[in-house]
Amino acid sequence: MERKVARGQRLPLEEVDYLGTLKPYELKQRAYDLYNAGWALDAIGSELDPPRPRNTIYNWIRQIERSETRITLDAPTPRPESAIIVRRYRSPGIDEDTATRLQYLGGLAKNYRAKMNSFSEPAVANRRLTTLCKELQDKGVSIRELAEATGVTYRAMYKRLNK
Repeated sequence: MERKVARGQRLPLEEVDYLGTLKPYELKQRAYDLYNAGWALDAIGSELDPPRPRNTIYNWIRQIERSETRITLDAPTPRPESAIIVRRYRSPGIDEDTATRLQYLGGLAKNYRAKMNSFSEPAVANRRLTTLCKELQDKGVSIRELAEATGVTYRAMYKRLNK
């Protein structure tokens, strides 16, 4: 059975008040019941006093012995599939000349170290690579595409662009 979740909805005020009266074990059981009824972990945790993060609520739910859900609260209303909008941005891509240049600069920039002379070949290549990647990113090229074209990891390219 696939669990339908209604994201972005808040628990009713009566339920929030009820959660405030529960003992710790009862609160965990109620969180389990709410989760199985379709409420999002964030919706449950944000209404507690003090608020709890999603991973705390998830750990509570895992601790509860699997039992019959006994909840009287109405389940949240999930959005219809037609209302879910997935936005994908189209990248202009990287032309062959630029990709070749990225590979060349990437190979040289890998040898760059912070204590190097700022006019050394790796230092100059490092600066030029950063400038070129930032220009391409401003045009809509994704970090993933830049990383693959340069021959580095996504994380390395992300760090380069977000200094």
